[in-house]
Amino acid sequence: SSGINAEYGKFKELGMWNNTLMLYMSDNGGLNDSYHSNRPLKGYKFQQFEGGIRTPAFLYSANQDILAVRGRTACYVHISDWYSTLVEFTGGWDAYTASTGKVPISELDSINQLELLITGELDTCQRTEIMVNIDPVRRTAVYIKEDFKLLFGNQWDHAKCKTNLFYPFNVSGVDWSIVQLYNITGDAAETTNLAEYYPDVVQQLYEVILLFMDAQEPLKCQLPDVDNSFPNEVVPFCLPWDFPDGVTPSWATYALLD
Repeated sequence: SSGINAEYGKFKELGMWNNTLMLYMSDNGGLNDSYHSNRPLKGYKFQQFEGGIRTPAFLYSANQDILAVRGRTACYVHISDWYSTLVEFTGGWDAYTASTGKVPISELDSINQLELLITGELDTCQRTEIMVNIDPVRRTAVYIKEDFKLLFGNQWDHAKCKTNLFYPFNVSGVDWSIVQLYNITGDAAETTNLAEYYPDVVQQLYEVILLFMDAQEPLKCQLPDVDNSFPNEVVPFCLPWDFPDGVTPSWATYALLD
């Protein structure tokens, strides 16, 4: 693209290209319009089918001392993994702490994929499962483990948040009656629903989704209009809302879409 060409030209101009590692990635698939196509994958941006969440990514360096391997991998690499991977690439967590003064976050859901991506000498994939999404507004949930991807709810639902409503992460927040199970290793286009043939897999992944639900705060469409809430003049963007000590204020009304 013109943007990548512009960046390439600037790095060359500054004499930095041979000392650069370039990471290209995307956050989602294309929209459902006449300008985008995610074929042969099914689905679009805002959906949890592979067309909405599986995107190309690559690392490149003109300097083989930085990146010697040239190849591809079928292993899962989640967008969150780039955090730990790039920290390791730039010296590891000790160097991170020394340069920033910050202590690494405990229980960080980010896997260091450096060995796989830089050396290609990893016999087994580091990441074998992905909690894709739990959406109590559209009442959907999606989880991937190894070859299987389990989807609950109507993935074509375009419901949106309603102002000042809270959407709790509990069993009533997902439509469990619509079940799809795909082997995305052999069927990346998600053409064959295997749910009725592998009920044990459906049950296993369903139980994992419930565990993730238990760890979530309620979702609110817009932040409460109270003193010192965000966004404000100091912090001009939205931040997650956490209730002190897990106590829900009286003004927090729970509601679900019908």
